[in-house]
Amino acid sequence: MDQNAVSGLSRTTLRAGIIVGAIGAFSVILAPQVMQSLQFGPAYSQALGFVLHVAFQLVTLFFLPFSAALVAASLVMRHLDFTLARAGAAPSAGRQPQRD
Repeated sequence: MDQNAVSGLSRTTLRAGIIVGAIGAFSVILAPQVMQSLQFGPAYSQALGFVLHVAFQLVTLFFLPFSAALVAASLVMRHLDFTLARAGAAPSAGRQPQRD
């Protein structure tokens, strides 16, 4: 792969992890207030409230761990990129340079 594509992939993964984490954090903080502020009258069924409650629970359950996994994957990609670049720049001790 191209060097710029690899570093761009780690940056994109890090940004996605931060965005997913922010959405998960805001969901954890704001979900109770949103659910309390929704005043379901007789026009709304209780099923709608249940669906929103389940959606908030799923977001808070999955987004924060998924965010941590994306950030960790980004750090691993960055470290691997640095290690491979350093290994490619310095010849290994076991290899002998070729003579022309």
